[in-house]
Amino acid sequence: MSRWLTWPVFYELTEIYTAPLNVMWFILGAAIAQFYAGTVNWVNVGLCLVVVFIFDLAVNVADNYYDYQHAHDRAGYAQQTNPVGRLALPEMGVAQLAWGLYALAAVPGAILVWRTGWPVAVFGIVGYLIGIFYTAGPRPINATPFSAIIVALAIAFLIQLTCVYVSIYGQRPLTWTMVGATFLLCLPLTLIFFTLQMANDTADRSEDIANHRYTLAYYLGQRGSVRLIQGVVVLGSLWPLVNVALGLAPVWTVLAVLLLPVMWRGMRPFFRVQDKRQTFMTMVKSASLFFVAYPLLFALGAWL
Repeated sequence: MSRWLTWPVFYELTEIYTAPLNVMWFILGAAIAQFYAGTVNWVNVGLCLVVVFIFDLAVNVADNYYDYQHAHDRAGYAQQTNPVGRLALPEMGVAQLAWGLYALAAVPGAILVWRTGWPVAVFGIVGYLIGIFYTAGPRPINATPFSAIIVALAIAFLIQLTCVYVSIYGQRPLTWTMVGATFLLCLPLTLIFFTLQMANDTADRSEDIANHRYTLAYYLGQRGSVRLIQGVVVLGSLWPLVNVALGLAPVWTVLAVLLLPVMWRGMRPFFRVQDKRQTFMTMVKSASLFFVAYPLLFALGAWL
């Protein structure tokens, strides 16, 4: 494995450059626990972060592997776009790397289950199933119109809910009221993350069709997809006002609403031209402002 698995290859296969964003999910999860229960078990939060960090790498490697396996456009996508074909990587080696990372993530996961009980195992199993079958199997999630919302809920809600549970374990029970509050508090991030997934699918629409992946962008078309993205960006950016009005969030979080015109201006190039190389990163950079600001503002209100 060492002959082909260099750092640049690992960097591209795992997309490790996106991993630091995971920290923001845990900042929000820990802040929700502090705000509602007045307690945070930082050891459990740290273990959960390690699990998600490694698991994220495993999912990205597996996605590249299974997308290569399932590709119908062999000459184009498989050999020129997918890193497995473009870098002439050994398929078995890439598969072993993915499953090795999955197994590695299970080690701190097992410790976390031992420390906090069976509900974390349930959260973990759901996460593993979504992560693996996002691209694996005869009908992978990423080939369906539900892919964007499933991924958004898994990353921007399920992770935070797990973080809340491990934070308060042994001090307060996780009630349905707290689950509902966590969902509403995570809804701004979930909606904005959904727009990123939709933007990705919209930019890849032609490529996905060639590879028999029929996402929501396939059914809505380019114009319909952009309109949906625009509407959800506005809804997600303004939702903190609803949470504050309902008394669910610290008043500090309303400041996140001020990012809407900044984000909108940054996203305009993608609204005009949906291109993965030229304009998609403008969506990522603009959304990242919200991903960083909203959890930090909530944390500021929770610990003040």
